[in-house]
Amino acid sequence: MRMKAAVVIAALVLLAGVPPAPARAQSPAGGAPAGPKGVTARGLVSSTGGFNVRAEVPIQLTGQVVEIAPGGQTGRERYLVPAFVYVLDGTLTTDSEAGGTGVGGIQYYAAGQAAVLPPPGTWHNFYNSGQAPVKYLLLFIGTPGAATQQKAPTE
Repeated sequence: MRMKAAVVIAALVLLAGVPPAPARAQSPAGGAPAGPKGVTARGLVSSTGGFNVRAEVPIQLTGQVVEIAPGGQTGRERYLVPAFVYVLDGTLTTDSEAGGTGVGGIQYYAAGQAAVLPPPGTWHNFYNSGQAPVKYLLLFIGTPGAATQQKAPTE
């Protein structure tokens, strides 16, 4: 609750110093104001509780673009902080233990799909069973310098 209040107060302080917007946007040709053109926006994902944490420490968003070749896999691993996955190309297959949400087993995510998965501490394996590479954006929400993931020891 304190975090939400701080965000609202910060937004109000910032807005207090902003001059009012002009009554009408100007068009380069002097005619009617230019409207949006050629812009497409899509929502990616809504949290199902994976990011429902209270933070009284600095938070850092880190990420990477991961590519898995056909027949490849990440190997058994787990995230130590909340993670967000957005599939850029191909179909990402996940096989995970039942975590905090109770969802386990194999799931598929096609290009353009996103998920908060799996919950921190849940062992999983991402792999590519398709004929083309799978590429995805992987974002972690953690504290600066903290470990974000752990690979399982090999037998």
